[in-house]
Amino acid sequence: MADNGRAARPDGRRGVEILTLPPGRDLPTETEKRIVDGLVLAMPGLRIRQLFTLRRDMLTKADHVVVGVDRERDRVVALLTSRWAELPSGRTCLHIMIQFVGDAYRNGVVFKESWAAHFARLLAEGRPFPEVIALKTYNPVHRAMSAFSGHPDISMYPDLTGKDDSQVALAAEVAAALAPGAPFDPVRGVIPGIGRPLDLYLERPLSHVPDTNRYFAEHTEPGDRVLCLLHVPTEAGAHSILTALGVPLFSARC
Repeated sequence: MADNGRAARPDGRRGVEILTLPPGRDLPTETEKRIVDGLVLAMPGLRIRQLFTLRRDMLTKADHVVVGVDRERDRVVALLTSRWAELPSGRTCLHIMIQFVGDAYRNGVVFKESWAAHFARLLAEGRPFPEVIALKTYNPVHRAMSAFSGHPDISMYPDLTGKDDSQVALAAEVAAALAPGAPFDPVRGVIPGIGRPLDLYLERPLSHVPDTNRYFAEHTEPGDRVLCLLHVPTEAGAHSILTALGVPLFSARC
C-alpha cells in the first residue's frame, strides 16, 4: 500500500502503523480493495462490504484518508476519512465520513494516533483547523468526540443532558449541508433513516458510558444517524485539541 505520510508513533502494543494516504480520488483500485478487505475481517459485526458497495464515495470522495495497518497480519484494521463541506455561514466545516477501529484494536492508541495523523496532515497542507467538525453516526462515538470538548471555547452537540441548546441553529445548518433534503430533528440531533445499509450494525454499538448508550437507544433506530459536532471557534480551542492529540502547535487558523 503506497502512502504519502506516516504517523510519528505506531501502536507498538499491537504493531499497528498509522499511515496517511492520498485523497480518495487518487487511491488505486487495489488500495481501495485492500482497505475494504481488511475492515471486513477486523469488524465482523458490521456489514462493511455492503457499506462500501452502497457508499463507495465515503472513501473515494474523501479529502483526507488515514489508515491503521497491522504489520504482523499485513492488514488494514482502522480507517478515518474526511472531506471539507461548505456552510452558508462561511464557517469551515470538516465532515468526518468514516471513523472505524477494528474490534481487537480499540481502547488503545489507534483512535488517538489516527486523529493526530489526520490533523497533522491537514495542517501541513496549509488548511486551517476547522471551526466545525461534524459526524453522522449510529455509534456512540459522541463520547469519544466529547473528550475534546473540555476547553471552555469548545461546544459539543448534541448535549445529551438537554441543558445546552446554543448549537441547535448551527446543527441545522450543518445537517442541511451534509444531508440535503433529509428530515432533521435539531433537538435530538437525529437524521432518521439515512444510514446505508439500514442494517449496517448487526448489534447496537455501545460505549462505556451508560447515559450515552441510553440516549442512542431511546432516540435512534438502526437506520437512523445522530449528527454529532464540535464547534471550535477560537484558536485557543483548536490548540487544546491539537495538544491533547500530541500534534505540534503552530497557528491553527492561519
